[in-house]
Amino acid sequence: MVNDGYEPEAVEVLDQALERACRRAGEQLSVKEGLRTLLASAILEGSQQGIEGEEQLASFALRSIPAFREERQIRARPPLSAPPSRRR
Repeated sequence: MVNDGYEPEAVEVLDQALERACRRAGEQLSVKEGLRTLLASAILEGSQQGIEGEEQLASFALRSIPAFREERQIRARPPLSAPPSRRR
């Protein structure tokens, strides 16, 4: 029989990742049961993909929320330089 369960230590990491993700999401959004469920599902998905550690799992889960995904993309972009001025 295959055991698809998680070890107690892994459950603790998943739980801490969820709490961290909810705290960070709560800084910008109202965290209700639906959002908490979305974050929990994303954390489980990340874990199944081999992501480890509560910070990495929390960050992965937060990227499932468009507001956080957009924020990360904005921060990752290099600053725009001023366009060259046209001389006549």
